[in-house]
Amino acid sequence: MKNFLFVLVAIITAFTTSNAAEPCTGLEAGTKAYKQGDYERSIDEWRSCADNGLSDADLFYNLGNAYFRNGKLGFAIFYYKKALRLRANDEDILHNLKYAQAMTRDKVDEDEEENPILTTLFRLHHAIPLKAQLWIMLGIFWTIAFAAVAIMFSLREKLKNIFTGIIFALTIVLCVFGASAGYKIFVMETDITGVVTAANADVTSAPDEKSQTLNTLSEGTSFQVLSTQGNYAEIKLGEKIKGFVRLSDVGIVE
Repeated sequence: MKNFLFVLVAIITAFTTSNAAEPCTGLEAGTKAYKQGDYERSIDEWRSCADNGLSDADLFYNLGNAYFRNGKLGFAIFYYKKALRLRANDEDILHNLKYAQAMTRDKVDEDEEENPILTTLFRLHHAIPLKAQLWIMLGIFWTIAFAAVAIMFSLREKLKNIFTGIIFALTIVLCVFGASAGYKIFVMETDITGVVTAANADVTSAPDEKSQTLNTLSEGTSFQVLSTQGNYAEIKLGEKIKGFVRLSDVGIVE
């Protein structure tokens, strides 16, 4: 158990450290350009931050807004989806994403009756961003460690019982947070979506230029990414469309 906890804290520390990003000077410049209506420049400034490894929901949301105002529907939806991946319950991101998706030409019937219980669990699951969740887990771990040390040095049986109860309660909380965080990481690694960022993208039968064109997807269409093969992505859209698209015509939300 002790070894498991130390492995857990090592993973959490590594993940939170690896996601820390240096401040980017393009953030302020992009905001200034956006307020002046210079959306091309704001995109360039903010993209420089994103291309240098800054992964932030506000940055992606702002990029989505800038692309939308600049008439690039595909890139707008792409960045809204990237923002939503980091902040799943954000009402502003959801509103703008749905508004932009309503303007796409390709529609897929995804109407499903919402289950209120599952909806509530989904909202609770995404109530705290993954990075914040991992920091909270790190704090809980060290609190448990402190309580364990306190038990070792405590001379009063009553205090030992109190600290034992604290450890038990916090361990349950840590397990719940760990399960939620683990599922989020699993989804981020396996549930990959893409968006058509070009004017249109041909869906071909094989990952090469000589293969047959099966369908053509318009700008802003979202799809599931099954794999990548060279310069192509294998995709699936609904139950009828499956094939390959050129990576240069799409954006992969990761």
